Amino acid sequence: MVVENRLNGNGMVLSETTYRRISRILYELNTRLRATLTIFADMNGYPIDYSGDPKNINVNALTAVAAGSFSASNEMSRMISGEQNFDHVLHEGSRRNVYMCNVSNDYIMILVFGKAVPIGFVRLLTHTAVGKLNQYLDSLKMQSRHISQFIDADFRSKLNRELDQAFGF
Repeated sequence: MVVENRLNGNGMVLSETTYRRISRILYELNTRLRATLTIFADMNGYPIDYSGDPKNINVNALTAVAAGSFSASNEMSRMISGEQNFDHVLHEGSRRNVYMCNVSNDYIMILVFGKAVPIGFVRLLTHTAVGKLNQYLDSLKMQSRHISQFIDADFRSKLNRELDQAFGF
């Protein structure tokens, strides 16, 4: 599966192993919190995976609106403090709450849960899950950069040889 980071145009390939690992983390978090829905998406609102029963929730629409809300919250933060530092955003409703958090700066996790679930418990378990995801995704980014640099260096070297041959150097 290829997930494109539309902010900077870089793509990241999620292998089946990576996808399953993300799915397992979402499932564990959703189960432990007894949440209605836990979504992992890119910052542009494209859902990558979810756990739970969306029932009457349009996952695509919710993810797009949540990403916009998260982005607007970060813009408010920038206006107030000069930094985009709202890593967590909570919307409280009369029956359900929505908790959103930044994952590895390129992704967002969205949780929909009932009023009976204590917000402190949500924050604690989400913090742990996001830590696991951050560590894993950041290591994948580093591996991807190293491979890209190697391919770029190899390509430049071969191109230089071909140009030297073409021009008789």
